[in-house]
Amino acid sequence: MPNHHIVSTGTSDSRPGVYRPTMDNILTFEIEDRFHVDNPDMEPLEARSRIIPLLIHLLDLLDEQKANATFFILGWVARKFPEVVALIDSRGFEVASHGFTHGDVRQMPLDKFRSELERSKAQLEEIIGKPVRGYKAASPYLSHDHLTHYRVMAEAGYAYDCSMVAEGPRMGSQIPFSISANDDRSVMVIPQSTSRKLGVRLRFGENVRTLPGWLGIRLIKNLNDKGLPAMVNMKLWELDVYHPRTASQEYLHYSEYGNLSLGEEKLRRLLEYFRFSSCSDALEHWQKQVPQGK
Repeated sequence: MPNHHIVSTGTSDSRPGVYRPTMDNILTFEIEDRFHVDNPDMEPLEARSRIIPLLIHLLDLLDEQKANATFFILGWVARKFPEVVALIDSRGFEVASHGFTHGDVRQMPLDKFRSELERSKAQLEEIIGKPVRGYKAASPYLSHDHLTHYRVMAEAGYAYDCSMVAEGPRMGSQIPFSISANDDRSVMVIPQSTSRKLGVRLRFGENVRTLPGWLGIRLIKNLNDKGLPAMVNMKLWELDVYHPRTASQEYLHYSEYGNLSLGEEKLRRLLEYFRFSSCSDALEHWQKQVPQGK
């Protein structure tokens, strides 16, 4: 099992070009094929998954760099490849839910959203034999306009969510906070890492592959220097150099194909430069630092 660390208590690393903050950042991955994104309501029968070889390579890379992470796994993937879920868990990483289908939950009726949450959670828990605490929507993001969705998450038994782009003054929108349901249950929100530049909110934690490498490092370091961890998320297919092009899409669609050849290189650079932990470990540490009732 990898030697995953939760909290760094030392000083900056003395190696040239390597920055070691006094807290761990958060690292997450969405386990899905690209065809799930292109066909959110129906899994193509003829599509060939590329998940298993990419995942094995990724797990080895994380072990090599002694980094922990949370894996948000699509229910479709768990149903078809239960060994993928079992492998992630057996290697010491956190298993969490990415919903069941890849539909946009912002457009779903709440009954369907509830079903997606419950089905994916049950599927994952049956495989690993332990509670699944976390969720990240397949939608690009949620906001304060979707508080009802968070109440449904709480009622479905989730402890935290990583889907929200929180609006708030300056760095306040980067701090985890709780949303309560109608009973005594609640969901901790770990906001997506953002930075406002020239009046535009940049979701830099979600765009590691497409952003210039130096900019991603600078924005993460800026958060760390203010005592706040960044959350970095990548989709598994972003590490696929041979990601297949389909005739139905624009060949040079940058959000899909841009910098694919650099995806792994950029991730490796971040792993060498920063420290990373899972969502649950980071939340546990953060909650210990916050006085009761805050």
